[in-house]
Amino acid sequence: MQILRQQIANELNYSCRFDSKHLAAALENLNKALLADIEAHYQDPSLPYPKEDNTLLYEITAYLEAAGIHNPLNKIYITTKRLPYFPIVNFLFLIAQLPKLQYNKNLGMVCRKPADPVDWPPLVLGLLTLLKQFHARYTEQFLALIGQFIRSTVEQCTSQKIPEMPADVVGALLFLEDYVRYTKLPRRVAEAHVPNFIFDEFRTIL
Repeated sequence: MQILRQQIANELNYSCRFDSKHLAAALENLNKALLADIEAHYQDPSLPYPKEDNTLLYEITAYLEAAGIHNPLNKIYITTKRLPYFPIVNFLFLIAQLPKLQYNKNLGMVCRKPADPVDWPPLVLGLLTLLKQFHARYTEQFLALIGQFIRSTVEQCTSQKIPEMPADVVGALLFLEDYVRYTKLPRRVAEAHVPNFIFDEFRTIL
């Protein structure tokens, strides 16, 4: 579903820019201005903020979605309750799925194995969307668990003088790369849990 939403948003955005570039530019600038004002308010509460009865944010959201100027992956669709072990469950689920996938050098992406039904993009986007519905600390804990798994496995391989990086570690690194790419976050978010030299090294062996 999220893949379809992304495709629809891209098509709407392309059509809007092609058919009405002035409207697209106006919406983008207004959106950036509103976000800057809201961010400034949180840094300095004395600055103005739209009141609850102000419908500006709701109205501009409808226009932005109609013009495809939004990211469905960053949207919160439901309200959720606190689940203490939620990051661990998602981490174990991801680790269990990695052996069912393989990196295809010709395509330059992770693909499912012929005998397994798991596909890479739905897996990444599904976990991304699921984590987005919960508090941000759950995502941070989830990424920390992946980083710990990568670091400990690489350290074990180094101590045992194993030259090749295990396939599960490569899959976990590719997941972090795709996670950062889809969420449009800076790479330092992933590098906070995995040293950057590991990212640089694993790309040379693919």
